[in-house]
Amino acid sequence: MSILAIIAAAGQGSRMESAARKQYMYLEGIPVLARSLNLFLEQRRVDEIVAVIPPGDREEVLALLQPYCSGAEIRLIEGGATRQESVSRGLKASSVQADLVCIHDAARPLASPALLEALLDAAESFGAAVPVIPLSDTVKEVDRQGNIISTPVRESLRLVQTPQVFRREIITEAYRYAGKHNLTATDDASLVEALGRPVKTVSGEQFNLKITSLRDLMLASLFLKGTAVK
Repeated sequence: MSILAIIAAAGQGSRMESAARKQYMYLEGIPVLARSLNLFLEQRRVDEIVAVIPPGDREEVLALLQPYCSGAEIRLIEGGATRQESVSRGLKASSVQADLVCIHDAARPLASPALLEALLDAAESFGAAVPVIPLSDTVKEVDRQGNIISTPVRESLRLVQTPQVFRREIITEAYRYAGKHNLTATDDASLVEALGRPVKTVSGEQFNLKITSLRDLMLASLFLKGTAVK
């Protein structure tokens, strides 16, 4: 079974409060992007890796990755205006007719090999699989004026992470459907859901956080040092 990995790394990182893009920042001496790529470089079942990067950043990315992913076969392509457009470009750029497609946010550098393996197995069996974690806080739905509308039952709610893994025919159909009907979503599973397809959940990891701020970068560093409870 052939596997394609698409790394969404074209984000601007506007919430990072830094001149550097979040995916280019260093986490315990290694760039965030390199850590995310290595998850798939070290997975022997992955046949092709496509990294979708900001337009004009090819030389910068090559220089950034060279000490950490030297000799690795990674295809670099330019992303679009949105994450969804960037992933779509990654799907179209693939040279491998993969059976499974893994889509991962570069800003999640701490996903474990065990999590990836579990997702690959689940997607192979069920067609689509995503990692989720339960909520520990009460959630409120509010209106535009900041007034509480409702309090959803949190037992049925989950926070979703990446990697998200799909059979290729399912995710390509989902992206075609989204383009035809002008649908937008913040994650790939939402597009599959729009097709009416089931998506299997797999237990995610608390330390698989998404780095969107300097606070997240500091917390990830603590996780790696083993000084925070995982």
